[in-house]
Amino acid sequence: MPLNVLEVAVYAMVLTASQPSPFECVAVKPEGVNCTNGLSAKQDGPNLLFSTGIQVIKDNQGRVRLSNGLQTRFDSSAWVEFQDTGKKPVVSVRKTGPLRFKFSNGFQCEAMGNPEDMARCHKP
Repeated sequence: MPLNVLEVAVYAMVLTASQPSPFECVAVKPEGVNCTNGLSAKQDGPNLLFSTGIQVIKDNQGRVRLSNGLQTRFDSSAWVEFQDTGKKPVVSVRKTGPLRFKFSNGFQCEAMGNPEDMARCHKP
């Protein structure tokens, strides 16, 4: 099953949220995604594995944590907050439309072209 390029872009933005910059991600063969910010990802069993060694781990209830200690917290306004190990917010994200996500750092990530092939994160 091919990786979701937009999902990789969203997590790539989370991983670079402290120093965000615009980037694009594209599906590559074999099953993987490369991003212009230097990150790449591939499927690792049920998890997503970035080139930095950081895994995105999803549990059976849909909760997400990253192997670098980041965890998610959902709030009542549909934002998902990524927190560090001390529960300090790193960045928040919410879905704003089909194939589009907005971040608290002013960036948005969206699918472009064929949604299975490309995504970009930029400041509108």
